[in-house]
Parts: sequence; structure tokens; C-alpha cells
Amino acid sequence: MTFHQSRVWVEAWTAATSARLSIVTLEHNGDAIAILPLEITHIGGLKIAQFAGTAFSNENSGLFDLAKLSVVDPISAAELAAALSHAGLDADIVLLDKMTPETAACAAFSDLPRVFHQNPSFQLPLFADFTAVLAQINGKRRRKKFRVSERRLEALGGYRHIIGDDDALALRLLDTFLEQKTLRFAAQGLPDVFADPGIRKFFRQLATTRDAEGRAALELHGIELTGGEHEGQIIAVAGLTIKHRHVTCQFGSINEEIAADVSAGELLFYRMIERAALAGHAVFDFGVGDQPYKRSWCPQRSELVDCYVPLTVKGRMAAPLIAGLIRLKRTIKTSRRLHRSAVWARGLLTRRQQLTPEAD
Repeated sequence: MTFHQSRVWVEAWTAATSARLSIVTLEHNGDAIAILPLEITHIGGLKIAQFAGTAFSNENSGLFDLAKLSVVDPISAAELAAALSHAGLDADIVLLDKMTPETAACAAFSDLPRVFHQNPSFQLPLFADFTAVLAQINGKRRRKKFRVSERRLEALGGYRHIIGDDDALALRLLDTFLEQKTLRFAAQGLPDVFADPGIRKFFRQLATTRDAEGRAALELHGIELTGGEHEGQIIAVAGLTIKHRHVTCQFGSINEEIAADVSAGELLFYRMIERAALAGHAVFDFGVGDQPYKRSWCPQRSELVDCYVPLTVKGRMAAPLIAGLIRLKRTIKTSRRLHRSAVWARGLLTRRQQLTPEAD
């Protein structure tokens, strides 16, 4: 079970975006074996049911009772489609994206048509001995890079690793992240996926929702300068969620103008991973998306799976097109040349839209 379909996630998403959800419960012999919080989106005239807030998730599973699922006979795609239609799910097709292969192999989903998601995710196993963690990824080189970053920051007046243990600091870190991302997207000529007020409200609610022990649902970390002319500036930010000893980095950003040569993002990851290992967590997950820094940190890579269930004639007609589009995205993502071309084209389109005057 991942954090992304937890009650905290779903409540924050619906409160911030006013999304209307269909909560689907799968039962076996009267016992609930899975709960799927689904959001209906409209693309053209097609109604697609997907996991709530999936555009901002790093993995999906729904809420599963794995012990019960392990003894359930496989459910055919036709049976599942009939059950969802009978339950009154108002959708043409259900698209369960970014599921791990283990999740997609569960009895409820094993017969569903599927394609590999366009992006993999990357993981670093954790051990109580941090030296053993670094040994997986060239520990000598990683420690040397860390020391170089620290020396450069000390020359600038020093730094500290800060954590949003109270709401004020958490929101300060989150606002810094949003500012840094806005500048980054603008520099690349790309649309700001965090610009929508509802999305910002969603992350603010996660950052300020705390359990009985005061731990935030979204844990904000940062590197802050403690001296020099930029004292008090936060030069790197990351947001983490933790579920069953599985730490997931939901997002990260850096200040690309102040201390640009200190590798502040790498330094922050080093500190967060060290802390997670010492806390007894089992894995540090860098999330979805293939980036060089993720490859440098992670000896493990997971190919995620998109499963789909057509419910109507329209859904059955659209299914091959949806699967084909996912395969096309994967082809582009795995080709450097095609990916560069796609990023350039998207940036060009964004710039044209920004330059187009609005009609009176």
C-alpha cells in the first residue's frame, strides 16, 4: 500500500481541488480486499476513471489487503468490468496507472490488459549502516562529493539541514520550492504544473496535516545558508512521504543562482538518505521519471504498469488508442533524440501560448 491512496492523500486532494470521487470497494465472500478511490476526468467525450490525484503521485496501488488478495482466485477482466458497471461507476474506461508489477499481478488485476508506463521509478535500499548504503553506489566518490559541497558552503558562511517540524517552517519550505520551480519552468519555456491554486492548496494541506506525534504527511526538507551575504536563503528543497518504512521523494528543487556550484540538491539527498537509514527505513524511493541524478543514486529500477478496463463501447474503442499513446510516450522517453525534440516542441508551444494576446 502506498501513501498516494491513503486517507490523508485523498482528503487533501478532494478538499483542495473539489474533485468528486467514486470509492470502489472490491469484496470477496463479504470481505473487502481492495478500495479504489477513483476520479472521473473528461477528455473530449471520453470519461476516464483514474486514481485520485494520479498526476502528482509517484506510484499507485489503491488500498489493498494483501493477505486476502493472495488467496483470491484471479478475476477475469470481463468479470471486473461487469462488477464495476453493475456498481454504477460512471466511466467509459478505468485506467489504473503507475502500479508496481507486484500490484498489477494481484488477483484483482492479473487478467487486465496492460502496458508499461512511460516512466520507470528508481529506488535505493537502506540499511542501518550508512556505509553499506553508500557502498551500493560508489561510496568513496559519493562521500568525496559530499565533502566538496560542504567545504564550498562553509566558505560561503555555512549551512544547516532544516526540516519543517512546525507548520510555519513547512510552509516556508514549500513556498520556496514553488518559487524555485516557477523560475525553473520559465527558464525552460515549460508550463508550470504547480501553478494551479488548487494544486498548491493540496500540497499545503499535506504539509500541515500531522499525526498524533506531530509528523507531517508531507515532510519538507531544505538546505539553508547560515552566514554570508545570502544568510537565511534556502537553496534546496525536497518533499518526502513515508509509509511502511518506504520513503518517497515527491519533489525537489534548487536555487540555480545562489551557490550554483555547490550541488545543493545532492547534498540535501545525502543528508535525507543518511537520516532515513539511521531511522530504520527500508528504501528511499526517488519516484517516477528517468533523470541522471536518480540513476547515480539508485541501484534499483522499477518498471511501472498501466492497466485498463473498458466499461462501455466507447471505452472499448478508445482503449487501443490510450494504450498506443502510452507506448508512444514511452518510446519518446527512452530515446534521447526524440525526448529532446519533444521537450523543445513543448517549450515552443508554451512560449507561443504565452505570447498570444487574449481576445477583448
